Amino acid sequence: MEEISASSLAGELAAIVGEENVLTDGPELIPYTRGSIDSGSHRPLAVVFPGSVEEVSGIIRVARRLRVPVVPRGGGSSPTGAVVPVKGGIVLDMKRLHDIVVRVEDGLVEAGAGATLQEVDAECRRHGYFFPPDPSSVRVATVGGAISENSGGMRCARFGVVKDWVLKVEAVLSDGTVTRFGEETYKNRAGFNILGLLIGSEGTLCVFTRAWLKIMPLPERLRRFAIFFSTIDDAAECIMDIRRSGVNPFILEYADRHGIEVANSVRKTDFPAPDGGMLIVDMDCLQGSEQRARQKLMEVVVRHRPQLVMEAQTREEEEAILEVRRIAFTAPGRLYSGFIDGDIVVPLSRIREAMDGIERIREKYGVYIATCGHVGDGNLHPQIGADINNREEWERAREAAREIDRLAINLGGSITGEHGIGYLKQDMLVEQFRARSMEANLDIMRGLKRLFDPDNILNPGKFALD
Repeated sequence: MEEISASSLAGELAAIVGEENVLTDGPELIPYTRGSIDSGSHRPLAVVFPGSVEEVSGIIRVARRLRVPVVPRGGGSSPTGAVVPVKGGIVLDMKRLHDIVVRVEDGLVEAGAGATLQEVDAECRRHGYFFPPDPSSVRVATVGGAISENSGGMRCARFGVVKDWVLKVEAVLSDGTVTRFGEETYKNRAGFNILGLLIGSEGTLCVFTRAWLKIMPLPERLRRFAIFFSTIDDAAECIMDIRRSGVNPFILEYADRHGIEVANSVRKTDFPAPDGGMLIVDMDCLQGSEQRARQKLMEVVVRHRPQLVMEAQTREEEEAILEVRRIAFTAPGRLYSGFIDGDIVVPLSRIREAMDGIERIREKYGVYIATCGHVGDGNLHPQIGADINNREEWERAREAAREIDRLAINLGGSITGEHGIGYLKQDMLVEQFRARSMEANLDIMRGLKRLFDPDNILNPGKFALD
């Protein structure tokens, strides 16, 4: 291992990307010391803004020679600390790699790792298409980050998660090798599915620099409904009934009473906030068939005693309804100094048990929990708020979070549906594997880490791999 000072490292990096694209000053590094909600602070030696795959390769070659950690970062929206430099080193800010090319004839969009998903979707819409994955952080989440995290979003009920839309990636390996995985085709069976392995690896196996993604034609017409329930049981039963009745919603989202109340406060709206919360349903249909789509949905909904059904009549009303769900996700952060991200997924048949279990945990620990989620695929976000400066209250919040994860495990689900592991959920990942007698999975993951990254420079300290 070669010893090097921070100034010498900055000099080597500047030789690759230019001095204007290297940060080493203390205040400039502060935004890169943490993720979107974690309370830790881990300072990198430098932040670098590469402008090409060749520059990314050069940076990684320097890092490997010096045994310096490299942490790729897009929009920094990871709530599990996946983008945090817990062992220092170099943060690769990928946002300069942001070019986008829509290829309608091939049914795909080609984008740099630093382009945001919102930018990709907007460019696709100019051509009459869209990119289905849409995490709540779509305004800042980047292509590279979304692939690294295997992000989900509101349209998961119909379209799945990011892995279902990635055809091919360009990546840099831990020795600086530039290579590609996958093909620009909708089918490909040449070789092992290494691409599938890399998606969701959170920057621990490679650095993504470019991606080729499938796109879909825009629907002709969408109808948006907000359905309010008096009890959580009524809401949960309606969710399951929608799925088993053959209704195939474009989105199927949930926000509980607490999230609605915060959204009303923030946006100065007056949506009902009943104990059962709010279900948001988008139905796509052909022009002129709106009434048939509405009737099919209402036949299911009325069986579960809705308190109120609202149907958006304008684009502004549609956006106002969806904004409730967006704000509900951040509700604890608007009320408390401490925020613990909840991200569990359970079998569809056990959504009601999960929602009931969260309520019991809320009462048991006496902490604030605002639950929202992508209920169309069983993915709930019980977001916890507490005073981080009150040690006793903060510990109760942490215990509640762990118990929510165990609830998911016990219901045959997982501790994460889309937010990943990072460094904040490493212990619960191990617990989940042990509960399933799947310790071999962790052994295999660690073996693959050694194969891809023998010097452990790519995002170390994450995923229980160290």
